[in-house]
Amino acid sequence: MNRNPRNLQHATRRLVHAFRGDIIGREIIFHETTTSTNDAAFQAGRLRHDPEGIVVVADSQTAGRGRFGRRWESPPGVNLYFTVLLRPPLQPREAPLVTLAAGTAAASAIREFTGLKAEIKWPNDIIVNSRKTGGILVEMKTGTRGISLLAAGIGINVNMTPEALPEDIRPFTTSLRAESGRAVDRAGLFALILDKLEHAYKILLNGDKRALINEWLRLNFTIGKKIQVKTPHGIISGVAEAINDSGELMIRLSSGELETARAGDVTVLKT
Repeated sequence: MNRNPRNLQHATRRLVHAFRGDIIGREIIFHETTTSTNDAAFQAGRLRHDPEGIVVVADSQTAGRGRFGRRWESPPGVNLYFTVLLRPPLQPREAPLVTLAAGTAAASAIREFTGLKAEIKWPNDIIVNSRKTGGILVEMKTGTRGISLLAAGIGINVNMTPEALPEDIRPFTTSLRAESGRAVDRAGLFALILDKLEHAYKILLNGDKRALINEWLRLNFTIGKKIQVKTPHGIISGVAEAINDSGELMIRLSSGELETARAGDVTVLKT
């Protein structure tokens, strides 16, 4: 981990100028450190008339979080932590589609950039060799017409060593460097993820939800497996069968009935 100011300035320039799409990346805001990039993105969004496509990236986070408020370890100099602000023409119930788009972008970029077989465990985990190396956190503000502003946060363990991970999560967490055996260029991967996300988001804007879901299915770690989903309303056990047009998981119960999960923690069961 190198905190030399000159090296940090060079890394900052590369991240800020990594990508500029038609929508995403028209402005990239860098923080050496912030509480969380989702928080910083919402703050930036309040100051802009049209915040869609703004990206906030940080070298470290002091209060990085995953779903359900879980802490996301965010040391400096090694990983990617960034958030993209979007204004999708969706109803809040359809927000999981943005999680699918972000997961598809991250997994496909990791595959292309590193050669690792990255997969997506519904709803938001990026998996390499059956261990988590990244996650998606989508948060939103809503209004009378639906989603007024959405923050799609992406965290990827890029060059973190296994020893730097908290001991309690080491058995099921990894990094791209640990899996590939070599250092990974953060700025290059960042640019490719944004490029892939622009592509996925345009599919969503064009109204072709099924095309986006099909791209996600090509990379998924969940469908066809026996799973257990811990939801706010209880535990659902069965076989993950499909993704519906709102991005929700369809689970075939032992009774033969289909149950729908909008969010939850998925455990893939050994058979």
